[in-house]
Amino acid sequence: MANRTIPRLLQTPAVLLLLVWMLVPLSMTLFFSFIRYVLNSTRRPEWTTPSFDNWRGFGNFQFVWNNDSFWLAIQNSLIIVCSILFLTVILGVLIAVLVNRTFVGLGIVRVLLISPFFVMPAVNAVLWINMILDPVLGLQGIAVGSINDLISGLQSAPLVGGFFSLWPEFSPVSFRATQTSSIAVIMMVTWQWTPFAVLIFMTSLQSEDQQQKEAAILDGASKWSQFRFLTLPHLGRPIAIVVMIQAIFHLSLYAEIEIVSRGNGNKNLPYLIGELSNNNIGAASATGIFAVILANIVAIFLLRMVGKTLME
Repeated sequence: MANRTIPRLLQTPAVLLLLVWMLVPLSMTLFFSFIRYVLNSTRRPEWTTPSFDNWRGFGNFQFVWNNDSFWLAIQNSLIIVCSILFLTVILGVLIAVLVNRTFVGLGIVRVLLISPFFVMPAVNAVLWINMILDPVLGLQGIAVGSINDLISGLQSAPLVGGFFSLWPEFSPVSFRATQTSSIAVIMMVTWQWTPFAVLIFMTSLQSEDQQQKEAAILDGASKWSQFRFLTLPHLGRPIAIVVMIQAIFHLSLYAEIEIVSRGNGNKNLPYLIGELSNNNIGAASATGIFAVILANIVAIFLLRMVGKTLME
């Protein structure tokens, strides 16, 4: 009995600290979501301080629920998260299979593949939107200008000039616009998080049963058959874990959206909460509760998926 009591007593401070760390912010958010709490309310100064006298009930939740920006934020959150998960898993599997062999410079290649994951999100967004995707000074603008110059030069060629004279002049895409800003966020986050998937998948491939692959080769199985029936089933658990971890992180994207477009066209739930918290703390807290509910729904779904995969 004493052997069990001592470890529990030693764990108690850490457990209590963790509970306080979690429950206090959640309780305050829940309290603020049921009251009128507006920081810059000159018409009703009593709303500028949190108090039970400003009780509003479910009014903040109703206000958020009937707000078109809330549903747009949910839609953009799901689109961005699902797109990033799809791309990182596909690219991660392909790259991991490609480098899962011995060749000269393997160590350097693996370090270079993993290095984007250690770039800070804000730095990653600044590099992409200014140095790569900028329509004037970025690599995109330079590449489009070079293609237009090449086509213009070929239009005067004796044999192929007539063909290239039919080509239109290409224009660079502005990824800060409403229609394309979410695409920019998906590209830059995919670039940063694909190395994480590659690292997990490469580690898993090290434990793949080579005797099964040798037997499949002797039976005349093609490369695609080996990949489909041996490698992919072996990567089932790592894929489920990568999807679960990344979904949790990508639901809270903020820096990339702020730097790319300041929420213009790709506003997600964390960004909407940030906008509302500048003044209407009550509505921001209600949105935060909705975000917690959405995150728990996603987490339950992913945990069931991971649990099912681990039991197979």
